[in-house]
Amino acid sequence: MELQSQFLCRLFCVFVFIILSANAAAPVTAGGWNEIPDVINNTHVQDLGMFAVLAYNNSTASSLFFYAVFQAQAQIAEGLNVRMVIQALESELPKMYKAYVWEKPWENFKNLTFFEPVLV
Repeated sequence: MELQSQFLCRLFCVFVFIILSANAAAPVTAGGWNEIPDVINNTHVQDLGMFAVLAYNNSTASSLFFYAVFQAQAQIAEGLNVRMVIQALESELPKMYKAYVWEKPWENFKNLTFFEPVLV
């Protein structure tokens, strides 16, 4: 089972690396942060943004309403770290937040590791 998990992890990392390389203007570096193109139309990134807002709400008893992810970068590291700039509504006022989500899709694992307002 452990071998299968390691194989799936490596396969996923290679897949992400290929996708980012094909869409990036600059070279993709393993372990570095790489821009995710067209995040507005990327349903997976938008789902991760919604997950980040819901996880934040659950851990802080807040009531933010997810609107959209406007920028995202990925880092391959024992799964996938995704850092995002998210717009959410707080008391009907739009605010920007920075969030990091660590994901291991082959284990059905997601974890919000960072969430805070972006100071403008």
